[in-house]
Amino acid sequence: MLIALILISLNLRPALTSIAPVMERIVQDLSLSRASAGLITTIPVLLMGFLAPIAPILARRWSQERVLTAAMALLFAALSIRYFSQYSFSLLLISAFIAGVAIAIAGPLMSGFIKQYFARHITLAITIYSVSISVGASLAVALTIPIIKLNNDHWERGLAAWGLLALVAFLMLLIFMPKSSSNNQPAYTHQKLPLDSFRAWLLTGFFAAQSGVFYALSTWLVAHFQHAGFDTIKASMLASSFMASGIIGAFALPLLAARVANRNILIAVVTLSSTFLILCIAWQPQWQPILIVSLLGITTSGTFALALALPVMESDSPQSASQLSSMMSSFGYIVGGVTPSLVGIGRDITHSFEWPMTFLSVLSFSMVIIALFLQNKSSD
Repeated sequence: MLIALILISLNLRPALTSIAPVMERIVQDLSLSRASAGLITTIPVLLMGFLAPIAPILARRWSQERVLTAAMALLFAALSIRYFSQYSFSLLLISAFIAGVAIAIAGPLMSGFIKQYFARHITLAITIYSVSISVGASLAVALTIPIIKLNNDHWERGLAAWGLLALVAFLMLLIFMPKSSSNNQPAYTHQKLPLDSFRAWLLTGFFAAQSGVFYALSTWLVAHFQHAGFDTIKASMLASSFMASGIIGAFALPLLAARVANRNILIAVVTLSSTFLILCIAWQPQWQPILIVSLLGITTSGTFALALALPVMESDSPQSASQLSSMMSSFGYIVGGVTPSLVGIGRDITHSFEWPMTFLSVLSFSMVIIALFLQNKSSD
């Protein structure tokens, strides 16, 4: 089950982050506006919000194991389509849509998967889950350009290559994933979202802001550094450092948050650090860029891991944790999903990334405010 957890987790971000190193190439080769190009990552994230409530319904009908396996097959099909997308933005959008459906189905089911198979090691499983997601994202950013170089500079082949990872996951899950039965299948019953809970809305806002910041940075970080004067290889290396260093944050912060008394102070400090680091990248991109993006990777991936862990940490039962996680995903991804396009629109309007990146720093600072309101759990 640990192998299944890792394989699925590794596939939840490459479809999105592999786009970043070639975003400017796509804009130029397909004659797109940056707002339009941002749809390639915006569409999957929005679908992750809209379709989150559907995943438990599918799991109740066919079992979470079969649905997770099918999601990997769907992701492989989506990424395979990108092989033919060099001259077609429509194919890229179709690929983004299908990939979004696959990730939207797989993502919410992972909470139930972890609860079923790692009930006694929830914190450790969430840490492995978030670290594996960060590893997948890091590999996609770091290796996409080399793969493109090995394929005669065809960017569409570099994007499609990540379908092989999804194919491996599908085949391994098909062979080794246990067939669930009524005895071990987790109960997916209809539950109301905690819409009347102020704390639940705070957590949803935190998740939305975190998603928006991360996916916007994943989409536009390479293009921003290229605009600042870095060549493609150096800009991609900086984005790779951003993703790779995130492994540290994804590993450390959930474990630390589970042990500190004032978790909200930890969250506030981490998100405030992200705010200043984003401002530094926005207005001083030439100043110690490797150090800055590495620290930013730690803080942003750390908050992502915390966002995954918070439903478990904040809930008293598996049922309430599932309700809270569904609400955070549904509303959070919908709001967070539009951020890459907003940054692209800002880039088109201002002809630079300074002010769009400043907008991301404001979004990051909103998480600081939210953290300060999360201190009195006992009063809920």
